[in-house]
Amino acid sequence: MPGMMVMNTQRGAATVPITLVLGFIVLLAVSFASRSLLFEMKASNNQVQAMQAHEAAEAGLEWATAQLNRVQAVGDDCLPSAQATALPLRHRIVDAGQQEASCVAVEGGWSCHCPASGPAREVATSGHRAYTLRFEPADVPGSLRVSATGHGGLGGSPARISVVLARLPGLDTTPAAALTVRGPARFDGAGFQLLHTSPASGGLTLHSGGALSGTPPLLVSTPGTPASTSALSDEPRLAALSAQGLHASLFRMDAQAWRLQPTAHTLDCTSACDAALAQSAARHALLHLQGGLRLATPVMLGSPSQPVLLVVDGPVELHAAAVIHGLIYARHAAWSDTAGATVRGAVVVENDLTASGSTRIVHDAAVLASLRQHTGTYARLGHSWQDL
Repeated sequence: MPGMMVMNTQRGAATVPITLVLGFIVLLAVSFASRSLLFEMKASNNQVQAMQAHEAAEAGLEWATAQLNRVQAVGDDCLPSAQATALPLRHRIVDAGQQEASCVAVEGGWSCHCPASGPAREVATSGHRAYTLRFEPADVPGSLRVSATGHGGLGGSPARISVVLARLPGLDTTPAAALTVRGPARFDGAGFQLLHTSPASGGLTLHSGGALSGTPPLLVSTPGTPASTSALSDEPRLAALSAQGLHASLFRMDAQAWRLQPTAHTLDCTSACDAALAQSAARHALLHLQGGLRLATPVMLGSPSQPVLLVVDGPVELHAAAVIHGLIYARHAAWSDTAGATVRGAVVVENDLTASGSTRIVHDAAVLASLRQHTGTYARLGHSWQDL
């Protein structure tokens, strides 16, 4: 019996170190698993941060594209502004040389900074999702290289990407004459005036593909130029163009493609649409008017620095001394004016023209150049994406 008791005691004593060794092994396994879990959590967190930074940079590029396709004047906070010095973002970048903008995510939206000059507000240490944009001229004429630096808001490295935004202009070719008519033109009654007094742009007042008839309009060309030599009628090259060809020569696209541009706005003007048209012209430079152009109050559409382009599907009926800065592209032959409206820019008629009244059309090369330079749609140029 005493021998058996010694043997059991020895067996019990051996169990303790074995248990300790097994416990240590389990502890090592748990520690290794915990370390692996922490590593995976850290890697996942880094991946989330990188993804959020990349998405912030992409959001910046999308914001820049949308802002460049708007015509509303903005202030340094990137919000619409009615101040006299305010300009649309595309004007600020192309003309004023603005190079940077930045936005930080805040409760309920984004807080942005669009300085007319100098660097944009620092956002890297904001602790929120944010992005900084830089605008530079690209190799393709009329395009911009936009570089975006995105921050995820949880620390980590920023994401830097860039694209080239190319602009398809709303007006590709500026008309040489104050009034261009693809077919014949008839003027009923006195008072219609065509003026083109700039020698630099040729002084052509009237260009038609057909014959002129009725009461001749008043033509005023460059000083010293006889009025009769400023009108070019029965011009075979213009007459040889189809309606679609004339449209494509001015806009570099067909009528449907022009209307489908994101920056083109369609408005119903089958009846007088003065108020709606004035409001639309303040927000959109490219306007497609269904049913015609009918004005009953003396509104002003566009301005010398922010003109409008009106594509009119229907007759033009002007019953007030309206002033329009820009280009009117009319598809209908009827043009009547009972109040003496003024168009500063140019008028193009897609087919024939039968005009009455006392409209004054002044060829304005600066207005047309502004339309060509500032209107149209910005979109990403294919294969221009870069991960910086």
